[in-house]
Amino acid sequence: MARAWGILLGGGRSARMGHDKLALTRDGQTLAAIGVTALLGVAEHVVVSSPERSELVSRRVSFALEDPPFGGPVAGIAAALDVLAEADADDDLYLLAGDLASPERVVATLAGAPRGVDGTVLLDHEGWPQYLAGRYRLGSLRSALGGEVRDRSVRSVFGALDLASVQAAESVTADVDTPAQARGAGLL
Repeated sequence: MARAWGILLGGGRSARMGHDKLALTRDGQTLAAIGVTALLGVAEHVVVSSPERSELVSRRVSFALEDPPFGGPVAGIAAALDVLAEADADDDLYLLAGDLASPERVVATLAGAPRGVDGTVLLDHEGWPQYLAGRYRLGSLRSALGGEVRDRSVRSVFGALDLASVQAAESVTADVDTPAQARGAGLL
């Protein structure tokens, strides 16, 4: 039986926010903690692609960071996958951008959706695939990441996968890049 794993991406600069987006809080929990908690609801283990965060210390949570840092999301995913070396090719991998406003809703939507050949991705309100809000077949993702990963576009990796798609409400796929978006999502 296939197992499930999780990756939460959080190694970016948060330039438009002006400070670390994953440190934003809602109801006393950081956005990073909210994302990890959502992933741990379906995954045996979560790798946070970020410098270590003291609020996330758990035997079920590891950290990975691309070297050198700031190589983009694909490099962060590759670094996190290295930590999951023991995972089987047919296992599920839930992949979330760390700045999703409602990671618990993303995970619930993905968990209830059928997996395509290579995985499942949410579509935003305009019909665009949100590749960093997806559930993937681990082996397919490993294969797609072959070659150079630093500064590689997410679309170039995920666009070639055979993915099922699920239309999601704007409130499910919304992310927080700016202070105004954070306030609108109830984050401080």
